[in-house]
Amino acid sequence: MTRKRLPTAPDPSAPARPAAVTSTVGFLMREAASRFRVRVERMLFEFHLRPQQLLMLITLRDEGPMSQLALGQRLGMDRTTTMQSAQALADAGYIDRQDDPDDRRVYRLTLTSQGRRLAATLEGRLKKIDQELLAPLSAEDRARFLAQLHAIVDCH
Repeated sequence: MTRKRLPTAPDPSAPARPAAVTSTVGFLMREAASRFRVRVERMLFEFHLRPQQLLMLITLRDEGPMSQLALGQRLGMDRTTTMQSAQALADAGYIDRQDDPDDRRVYRLTLTSQGRRLAATLEGRLKKIDQELLAPLSAEDRARFLAQLHAIVDCH
């Protein structure tokens, strides 16, 4: 049995989505987030990274060394994902993962100089992705949009 190949791009001849769907805030936010996610994952693929690993790098850079458990909690990640992500970053040389001298059951994570350079590179690329996605908006509308997103996220 031959499998049907899935399309790799939207079909331009497909009918437009129903207005009942496109007028829904959640659907539109999901669509925007999906477009962001696809671009970010494509960018991270080059570095063999996942989005949560990017967040770990940037958090360690901005907030300094911390325990693996604290970092996972800070980012809302479960223990297994945190452990696997931290190990992969350590194996790649982006973080230093050492036993805590006060409690050998705890790993202390520190960003390496290679990790700092990578975090800066990735952050620059993230800004470009933001600019691409927000290109239809004026600078004033971008600032307003970000403020409105913060209001929604911070409220809930």
